[in-house]
Amino acid sequence: MRAIIAYVCTLAVVSVVLAGAPPIPATPAAIDDVVYLRAFTLEKGYDFTWCKERPLVTSGTILVLKVNPDLVIPRQVAEPVLYVGNQTAQRVNFGNESGHVIAIVPGDVDLSKSPIWFGTPELPERVDAATTKAERAKADAAGIKPLAAAKIEVAVARGGERLKVADKSELLRGEISDLILQYSPQEAHLAEEFNTPVVKPTPKPKAD
Repeated sequence: MRAIIAYVCTLAVVSVVLAGAPPIPATPAAIDDVVYLRAFTLEKGYDFTWCKERPLVTSGTILVLKVNPDLVIPRQVAEPVLYVGNQTAQRVNFGNESGHVIAIVPGDVDLSKSPIWFGTPELPERVDAATTKAERAKADAAGIKPLAAAKIEVAVARGGERLKVADKSELLRGEISDLILQYSPQEAHLAEEFNTPVVKPTPKPKAD
């Protein structure tokens, strides 16, 4: 099943490339809106691979962002990196068809002080603290500001109380999958993939 899903995703990316994706919009580029925010805590942390330092994530924030679809079209080149405040964010889905990106940010996020924007195209795993600082300076110079308090309040109300789960897998199977189906149903295959049990090979019996 996972092989089939991966094949379908590959075909989708290739189709976009062959069709001629539009040019990447100029960056830094602000998001359009935040529609959902929910903090979470994990019993078992995981390494955050969307920046060079790879911090251990034991708590974080789930965001659903309304964005310009041209910024998140799958491409075979470096793509605009999503930043929240002074750190990178993990894009769980593409969002080019729905215009909504579900993102995970390490730690608790104060959106009244943290602008959200897309920075210079790059591979997120190569972005370090110095790069993030430079990208934040570009965003500030471009006039990208934190979102209005009223918008943040609506997003927080939609998210509700802090979510407590065992680990990243449970987070993806539950809340993240539900958000994909709600805000980006065109990518329902991702929710299916997150909910596909991992079958471990049966160990071979030891020879006598």
